[in-house]
Amino acid sequence: MSGTPVLEIRNLTKAFSMPGGRDFYAVRDVSFSVPQGASLGLVGESGCGKSTIARMITKLTEATGGSILLDGDDITHIPEKEHKKRVFSKVQMVFQDPYGVFSPRMPVGTFLEEGLVFHGVMSRKEASAEAKRLLELVELPSSLLDRMPHQLSGGQQQRVVIARAISIKPRLLILDEATSALDVSVQEGVLKLLMRLQKELQLTYLFIGHDLAVVRSIADRIAVMYAGNLVEEMDSEDLTDTAVHPYTLRLLESVFSIGDKGKKHIELENFSLSDKEDNTGCPFAHRCREAGASCSKEQPGSRLLEKNHVVKCFHVHGAM
Repeated sequence: MSGTPVLEIRNLTKAFSMPGGRDFYAVRDVSFSVPQGASLGLVGESGCGKSTIARMITKLTEATGGSILLDGDDITHIPEKEHKKRVFSKVQMVFQDPYGVFSPRMPVGTFLEEGLVFHGVMSRKEASAEAKRLLELVELPSSLLDRMPHQLSGGQQQRVVIARAISIKPRLLILDEATSALDVSVQEGVLKLLMRLQKELQLTYLFIGHDLAVVRSIADRIAVMYAGNLVEEMDSEDLTDTAVHPYTLRLLESVFSIGDKGKKHIELENFSLSDKEDNTGCPFAHRCREAGASCSKEQPGSRLLEKNHVVKCFHVHGAM
């Protein structure tokens, strides 16, 4: 895919000041891009910085350094009065807990109308008719328009939230653990829905998750994060065959689920980061089987391998 990426992240950094004058880097020098109609999976354990990146893109958190571009427009430090036009109208987000997005006293139909009216896409009367079409788009009956949020199942709630997110035709849809709270069978249905909508509407996804198997099923490319750093990025189809970073390989060795109909189900181990308190060296050095003296003293730079495969590691063989 050619042209300006829908989303481009350049050396993005978020640091928090800690007691004693030390900075904690939630995100450190992260760069990636997502072309129109593509899907990038951002994977990592809790606390690795992936949701912080989402919060910086949606202006819920201010970046410390680097830049965020939407269709080439630098939104990193724009005034708050420009957020609606330059960010909120172009980026929508679907969270892990769909119920938390609803107003408990607002029926489904009104919930779907609100986004369209708020962003000036159409009048209230037009939005009312559009709400029915949106439900059909996410494979739900129009009879749910008058239902209250608590009357819906978790899967139905998430489908309604997805319908509202795509209603204003956003340039980017961020899915932050959007299926992880659902039962496996329901999760599968929502993933199939997201893949169909992406194809039909040419949507662009940033899919954030902790389960590599789920992320791989929907993403064209996968970016692996560890302790605020993006350590490896590659095409999704190449994950099991070409992954080389020691952390990614550890993830691929993790526990497999017997409930996945005989197929390998890849999940993250819960690696604690509490014993890595300084900002020197490779963040994974203290757990790496290949670590040498230089690994604890300096940060590895990005190395480009074949087929747009990028890795940050001193000990990757064949790196150019």
